Amino acid sequence: MFERVAYKKAAKAQLKGRWKIPVLSTLLIFAIIYIFIFAMALIFPDQIHVNMQAGAGTFNYGIHGDRGPTLFSLFICAIAVSFLFAQIRLLGNMYKSPEPVFFGDFVEGLGQWFRAVRGFVWMFLWVFLWSLLLYIPGIIKKYSYSMMFYVMAEYPKIGVKKAMNISKELTRGYKGDLFVTDLTFIPLFILCMLSAGIGFLWLVPYYQATYTNIYHALKEVAVNTQRIKIEDFE
Repeated sequence: MFERVAYKKAAKAQLKGRWKIPVLSTLLIFAIIYIFIFAMALIFPDQIHVNMQAGAGTFNYGIHGDRGPTLFSLFICAIAVSFLFAQIRLLGNMYKSPEPVFFGDFVEGLGQWFRAVRGFVWMFLWVFLWSLLLYIPGIIKKYSYSMMFYVMAEYPKIGVKKAMNISKELTRGYKGDLFVTDLTFIPLFILCMLSAGIGFLWLVPYYQATYTNIYHALKEVAVNTQRIKIEDFE
C-alpha cells in the first residue's frame, strides 16, 4: 500500500528541530545557480537575457545563439545535480538517525559529484529518448527512474546503470502514486511563488524528505515480495 500522507507526515517529523542544515543547503544551491546564471549573462550578453521580478517571485533566463551559452547551461545543471545529490544523502542520514546533522554531512556528499552527474546524464538521455515517442512515455519513465539517486545515495558502490534498473523495479506499479504525490505539492509550490520564492528553502527539503521515505518504503516492499534481493543493493 502506498501511504502518501504517512510519508509526508514522517518527513515533517524527521525535519522537526533539524531544518537548519537542509534549509542552508537549499539556499546554497539556489545561490550558486543564480551566481553562475548571472556570470553567464555577463560573459554572453548578446546570447543571454535574465529577467527578475522580485516582488512577484519570478526568475527566468533565456539562451540565444552559440554553443558557448549552451555548454555553460549544461555546466550549471551539473552543479545543481551535484548539490541536490548531496542533499539527498543528507536527508538519507536524517531518515536513519534522529541525531543532529551538520553542514559537513552535506559537504561530504559533494565528494560524489562526478557520480551524480553521470547518473543525471544517463537518466536524462533515456527520458529524452522516450519523450521522442510521445510526451507521456517521457513522464512515465521520469517516475520509473525517480528512485535512482536515492539508491545511489544510500549505496555508494552501486553503478549508475544498476541503480536505474533497481529504480525501475522499485517503482513498478507505483508510478501513478508518485505522480499524484507530486500533484499534492502544487498548492505549496504556489504559496512559495507568492512568498517571492523564499518558501522554496523549506519546500525543497520537505519534498526530498518525503521522497526519501517513499524510497525506503518501496525498497521494503520490493525486498519483502522478493522482487529484489537485498544482495542486489551490494
